Amino acid sequence: MADKQELDRMNRVAEYINRYYEFEDAVEISKQNKEYLKTYIKDDSAVAKEFGLKEKMVKHISKVVATALLAGILMLFIFGMSAWLVAIIVTAATFCLGMVVLYVMINMKFNAAKQEQHEINNGIQEQITILEGRIKQTERQRDDYRKGLEKRLDFITPDYIGSISTIKGYLVSGEAETCEDAVAIYEQSLLMAKMSDVMSKSSRKPLDMDIKAQKKKFGDPLAQIRSQRAIKRSRY
Repeated sequence: MADKQELDRMNRVAEYINRYYEFEDAVEISKQNKEYLKTYIKDDSAVAKEFGLKEKMVKHISKVVATALLAGILMLFIFGMSAWLVAIIVTAATFCLGMVVLYVMINMKFNAAKQEQHEINNGIQEQITILEGRIKQTERQRDDYRKGLEKRLDFITPDYIGSISTIKGYLVSGEAETCEDAVAIYEQSLLMAKMSDVMSKSSRKPLDMDIKAQKKKFGDPLAQIRSQRAIKRSRY
């Protein structure tokens, strides 16, 4: 394992980067919340489908028919069979009146459901507006933090901040002695992966990915870094 000074350097940068991703996560969570809130907004057609206007009319029409027939039968019972014409008129009138009353009642309930949904839509939209403002504010904080973060990264480029855990792993495992070494190993792994991908798409024989063999072939990528570091240290 690398010495404590190098681990402290790595942990300090990792903390800076983790803080950046806290802003990133906050933005993502807020965006997910926004999409979730949108599911509660419904237009009148969705309300009508959910309310089932036609289904309710069909469901209760049998009651209107039964009431109309009962009224006609009552007329026959009171005035006798000779009043069949009156019974038919009463039955028809009762049916029409019942349908009008049924439609008015159901339509009133439907309009109430639409009004309630409109109020819900307005309330949800207000929440979304507030959330959008929060998202923009958090994005500005994230971007400002990233600008400041770039000045604090003394051994890693901003392009690698998403791989800080991997880079730190090289230092913790002892594969790298310094933070710069860990970055160099990571860059070497990227190069190897890129070369492997290129070769896998060609008809040529794939490279031997044995690390020792590749180091012998391409040289130690850390040697130059260590040499330069030793020269710098010797000057102080």
